[in-house]
Amino acid sequence: MIRVAGILVAGATAAAVIAPATTPSATAAPARPAISVYLADGTTPVGAAQLHPGDKLVVKGRGFDPNANTSGFPLPVPPGVPHGTFIVFGAFAPHWRPSAGAPESSRAQVRGNTKWALSRDALYRVPSAPFDMRRTIRQQWVPLHPNGTFTATVTLATPKSIPANARWGIYTYGGAGADNAAQELKVPVRYSTAAGPNTPVPPKRNLVWAYSPSFYKTVSGTTQGSVTGSEGATVDKAGRMSFERVSGSLAGGNGVLRFRGTVVASTRFHLYEVALVDPILRVRNGHGVLSMRTSTTNMNGTDATRRIDIADVDLSGASADGKRGARVTFRPGISPQVLALLSTGAASPLDLVLRD
Repeated sequence: MIRVAGILVAGATAAAVIAPATTPSATAAPARPAISVYLADGTTPVGAAQLHPGDKLVVKGRGFDPNANTSGFPLPVPPGVPHGTFIVFGAFAPHWRPSAGAPESSRAQVRGNTKWALSRDALYRVPSAPFDMRRTIRQQWVPLHPNGTFTATVTLATPKSIPANARWGIYTYGGAGADNAAQELKVPVRYSTAAGPNTPVPPKRNLVWAYSPSFYKTVSGTTQGSVTGSEGATVDKAGRMSFERVSGSLAGGNGVLRFRGTVVASTRFHLYEVALVDPILRVRNGHGVLSMRTSTTNMNGTDATRRIDIADVDLSGASADGKRGARVTFRPGISPQVLALLSTGAASPLDLVLRD
C-alpha cells in the first residue's frame, strides 16, 4: 500500500503548495466572544437538563471577530484567510486549550458532528480546485455574520475514546489550527452515554466486511483520515464496515440480497473522499457478485455515485451465522482511482449474518 499512501500524501502536499495566500481584511474591534447553549427549541437554556446521544443543542455565539484567526494549518483554509471557529460537543480533558499547547487527543469529539463558524467571504476564498476544499468546509459550515454572531445546531454523539477526567460540554476554539485563547470557551452539560428518546437505533450488522486488511489502516492511519458509516451502515473499532439487509434471501445457494447504508472513507481535510453505498449481492449456485454505488470521482463522496461490481464472493465455505466468512476477490475496473488503488491487494473475507 506504499503507492496508495504516497499518492494521498503527495496530494495533500501539492494542495498546500498551490493554495493561494491572501491578505486579511481590516479587523474591527469586536466584543469579547461568548456563547449561550439552548435545548433543541433554541430558546430554553440547557441548564442541568439530562442529555443523551441523538439530542440536539443550539449554540448561539456573539463577539466572534470574522476577520480573526488568519494563521493555522495551510489546509483547507489558505494562510491569510480567516480560519473561523469550531463549535464542538465532546469530552475534553481539563488541559484542552490549543493556545496552551494541549494535544488534539485531549479533545474527544465526533468529527462529523463538529460545526465550523466562518464568514461567507472567507468561505469563498477557500480553493475549490484542484482539490475542492470549500466543499469540505460546507459540510460543517455555519455562517459567521459580520456582527460577530452565529447560530449552530449540534447533534450529540459519544466519541470512540475519551481522555482521563474528561468533562462533557459544548466547546469553541479556533478552526483549522488557529490559536485564539479568547475564543476557547466551554459550557458544561449533563450527558449520559446511555440511549435516550432521540438516540438512533443501531442498524443490524447483516453484511460485515473490512474491505481489505490494509483499507482502514491506510485511510485512518497513513492519511490521518476517517472511515464512517451512516443510514444503515456502521464501522467498528476494528475497521469493519457493516450494512443492514433490507430485502432478499438465499435458497439453495441462489438469491439476491439488498443492503442499505453509506460508508465514507476520507483523508485528512477530505482531499480525497470516497463513498461505498447500498451493497447488492447477487448469488447463483453459491457464487455471488457484490456491487455497490461508489463515488464518481476521487473527491465527491456521496454527491454523485453510480453502481459498479466490486468483487466476486464465494459462499461455499460461509455459514449463515457469520462465524465462517466468504472468500472475496476484487474485480477489475473498480473506480474511482483512489478506491482502485486501495483494492490492489487481497480482499478481506465477508461475513453474512442472515438469521435474526
